[in-house]
Amino acid sequence: MRLGDKIKDRRLELRLTQDQVAQELYISRQTLSNWENNKTLPDIQSLISLSDLYGLSLDELIRNDKRLQKKIKIKDNFEDIVMYLGCIMVPISAIFLSGFLSILVSSAGVLCILLSKDIAENLKKLFTN
Repeated sequence: MRLGDKIKDRRLELRLTQDQVAQELYISRQTLSNWENNKTLPDIQSLISLSDLYGLSLDELIRNDKRLQKKIKIKDNFEDIVMYLGCIMVPISAIFLSGFLSILVSSAGVLCILLSKDIAENLKKLFTN
């Protein structure tokens, strides 16, 4: 069962309206409707909030929804890879390189660390389209 179906079924079991859930999660009713109809996917913070509100574990929410699992995995992996790359580049440039090359590689490493989220989003678009 897909995430949207699970959250809709659970909301109905708890006899909550879309407006009530939307207010509790600080989202629009339309956003919740899009999630329930599998048009869009919630971010991780919203998943946690849904989990708390509905009394379901994150595992129960995302189990068997391959689309959501793939999205989470790709985002996490790219961001982690870019962050680790930056963390490796800075000390390597300081220890093994000198002069302009050291400054260049060190700067690139710092940018990877600071912009890891943005870089990961661009990599995700590049590799998933």
